[in-house]
Amino acid sequence: MADLILELFSEEIPARMQAKAESDLGTALEKALGEAGLNWSKLETASGPRRLTVFMDGLTERSADVKEERKGPKVGAPDKAVEGFLRGAGL
Repeated sequence: MADLILELFSEEIPARMQAKAESDLGTALEKALGEAGLNWSKLETASGPRRLTVFMDGLTERSADVKEERKGPKVGAPDKAVEGFLRGAGL
């Protein structure tokens, strides 16, 4: 398990906007890391006039391996079919 500190420096953030910016950053980071398959035990956020900070405790160091199996075009299929399959698979 690892700890992560992410601190963003910026121009002056008005006081009335700090809490929302802090919350939005925490939510966005939770969503992104969750979609990447990472887990954590504790997340805290903090903000100041010129910075937004996220503290994460117990962050997993790597996500679980993912195995994906797809059926492609037949051997000898036209090149367009193969290219479409590769594009769809992100290759």
